[in-house]
Amino acid sequence: MRVYADLHVHIGFSNGKYIKVPSSKTLTLENIIKTAKDEKGLDVIGIVDFLCKDVIKETEELLDKGKFVLKDGSLYSEGLLIIPAAEIELRFYSNDFHCLVFFEDYEKLKDFRKIIKTYFNQIDFSCPVFRGEICDFEKIVSYFGLLAVPAHAFTPYKGFYSAAQRIEEVFKNTEVFAIELGLSTDSYMVNALCDVQKRSLLSNSDAHSLKNIAREFNEIEVENLSAKDIIKSIKENRVVANYGINPRLGKYHKSYCHKCNSSFNLKSQDSILCPFCKSNDIVIGVEDRISWLCKIENPVEKPPYFYTFPFELVQGFGQKTIKKIIEIFKNEINFIKSINDGTFRNYCIDKSIVQKLTKFANQDYTIKFGAGGHFGRVIFE
Repeated sequence: MRVYADLHVHIGFSNGKYIKVPSSKTLTLENIIKTAKDEKGLDVIGIVDFLCKDVIKETEELLDKGKFVLKDGSLYSEGLLIIPAAEIELRFYSNDFHCLVFFEDYEKLKDFRKIIKTYFNQIDFSCPVFRGEICDFEKIVSYFGLLAVPAHAFTPYKGFYSAAQRIEEVFKNTEVFAIELGLSTDSYMVNALCDVQKRSLLSNSDAHSLKNIAREFNEIEVENLSAKDIIKSIKENRVVANYGINPRLGKYHKSYCHKCNSSFNLKSQDSILCPFCKSNDIVIGVEDRISWLCKIENPVEKPPYFYTFPFELVQGFGQKTIKKIIEIFKNEINFIKSINDGTFRNYCIDKSIVQKLTKFANQDYTIKFGAGGHFGRVIFE
C-alpha cells in the first residue's frame, strides 16, 4: 500500500512548557495529530522533538487516556501513525548542521534518552546540540539501530552541505539511506549529484506551525503501516513520489546580499561577492550550492516531484478560501492531487479560483524568486 508521510514536524508547546521558541501555544501534540489527520490528509507524521521529557510525559498521559495506542512498538492515534524522531545539531570541524534520527520502536526512544542525555546540555528543548564527536554519534546510531537523515541538507543555515561536500566525508561508519531536501530544492535540481544516486530523497515540511504541516510530504510504498515498515521502505528506496513547493519559492533558493538586498546567482565559488555592490555579506543560495557539488554524467532517475499549492504565496487565497477548499475536498492532500490530475474542475469552486488553479496546473505563472530568508511569490499575469 501507499501512504502519505510528513516526517519533520516540530512541537511548540508541551505539558505546559515551550519546547520550540518562538512558536505558538497551539502547536501542541494533540493539535498536530488532529491537523495532520483531518485537515491535511496524512497517514504518517514524524515528530522531531521526542527527546524532550515533556513530550514523552504527554505521550504517556495520552496512552493512559486511550487517545494514543502502542502496538508492536509503533504509536497510533485514530489510525494515524506517529513516528518518534529527533532533530539534533552536530558539528563537523567548526561547521554545525542538523540531522534527523528516527526510532522504529517507542520504547527504544526512552532507552536512548536515558543513555545519551549526558551528550546534551539542553535535551529538553528542540534541536539539542550534541556535544560529542561525529564518531560518538555514529556509535549511538549503530547501537540503537536508528535511521539518520541529514535535515534540510542544502539550506545555508544548519544544512549538511554548508558543512561538508560529501556524505562519506562526515559519516564514515554510518550508512546514510536518505537525504532531506528542504524547501528550496526538489529532486530534479539534485538528480545528478553523486550523493543522491543510491539514497532516498525526502520532502518534509519542517513545520513550526499547524498550517505548515504537509506543505511538503512523501508518498511511500509500505507493506504495513508501522514505524518499522516506513523506515524499511526508506532504506529500500521505496519513496515513490515527493510533493513540495516549487523550489524557486523557497526562502533560500537564490543567493542574497544583506547589504544591498539583491538576489542573484554567483558566477563562481572562488569569488563570493555581491555582483552589484561587491559586499561579502552573502547568503549562499541553494541553487548555487548545488551547482558546486559533485555530479555524475548518467544519473539514476528519481521518483516524480509534484508541486503543492502554496496558499500563502498566492494572492487571493486567504483563510476563508482555504477553509472552503478543505470543506470541498475533505483535506489538503486530496486538493493537491486534484490539481495534479486536473479533477479540481469537477468541483463547485468559485470561477476566479478555478482560473488560478488552471493556470497553476499548466504552470502558466511567473515566480518572484525566494532568497535571503524571504519566500518568493506566485504571480498570475
